[in-house]
Amino acid sequence: MSDLSDYERRYLSMLDELQHAPAVEVLYEERGPVEEEIGGAAEAFTLIAEEEGVVLNTSLHRSFLRFEGLSSHWGVERAGVYLTGEFSVRHLAAAMLSPGVEPATDEPSDQELALYAELRPFDEQPRGGGGMLSALRIDPGMSMPEVWYYHATRGVFQMDLEYPEYLDALLVTKGVYGWQYLYTDVSMREIDFQGAAESIQNMLRIFPDIFPDHDYAPFAERLAERLR
Repeated sequence: MSDLSDYERRYLSMLDELQHAPAVEVLYEERGPVEEEIGGAAEAFTLIAEEEGVVLNTSLHRSFLRFEGLSSHWGVERAGVYLTGEFSVRHLAAAMLSPGVEPATDEPSDQELALYAELRPFDEQPRGGGGMLSALRIDPGMSMPEVWYYHATRGVFQMDLEYPEYLDALLVTKGVYGWQYLYTDVSMREIDFQGAAESIQNMLRIFPDIFPDHDYAPFAERLAERLR
């Protein structure tokens, strides 16, 4: 893996952070391998254009990850608080070429069915997340995909950030359950989101001690907005 990009190294460093932190118990981890067949960002974006008719913005090259899979499921227990989270990030081309998630309601409308069919999962929480995942949505003519958060019973929520910003945020949150709601139009005072709010509050309380080299202020600001 000597030819990894800077961004790929950042993600491996994040896995190292989790592994080397004495307070963290890593329950599961996956590192790669690098996807060799498709190639780098230019080759992957060409394939997506040919197969899906979508020409992605070249600014996405910066955050392109070639790993076939990159995952962690972890927990922290401190002062009577148990904080946990996970992520499982897919290769962008694999996500773009595999659209569709199951409807979150028993009787979805035609509009909901159309939306679910267009979602392309790229970050999943298969071990402790109860069917939660993050997905991309993009139509021909769009160069930057929308980012959506999917909950198996609550439905889908469009996130107020772009795909590279999601990956940047994941490097800091490390998949703390519910962090995605910070970027959606929900009130985290509502009972459905109070568990996520508590999880994020615990992250803001614990992570600065465990992982002091990150800036948590943007997440604290967004949490304050969601709790108004």
